[in-house]
Amino acid sequence: DAIAVEDFRPKFLARTTMARKAADATIGASKMALIEMGRKHGRDVRLVHPAHTTMDCASCGARTKHALPLSERTYTCTACAVVSPRDKNSARVMLVRAGLTPAGVEGARPLGALLPEAA
Repeated sequence: DAIAVEDFRPKFLARTTMARKAADATIGASKMALIEMGRKHGRDVRLVHPAHTTMDCASCGARTKHALPLSERTYTCTACAVVSPRDKNSARVMLVRAGLTPAGVEGARPLGALLPEAA
């Protein structure tokens, strides 16, 4: 029903001006296609700022003091002691930032999680 995606801007990937323009055009076209397909199929697509998604805790919102190295695949929160895979924690952080309710342990949303409130 809803999709949260990083608003990715790949400034660090290109070394030359021509490569940078090509990367910007490709990412821009991909974002436009995703948003258009979401609109076509009645999905809510939300772009999320990507800063600190791997450093924030999805449960309590605390931020780690240091960046996790890429070799470390498990995120452990120092504030609330939650342990989860790094990628799943980042995905949950993006959902929370987008204002969506993350799916539970079984992969099912709580009843009425994305339903509009009745007036």
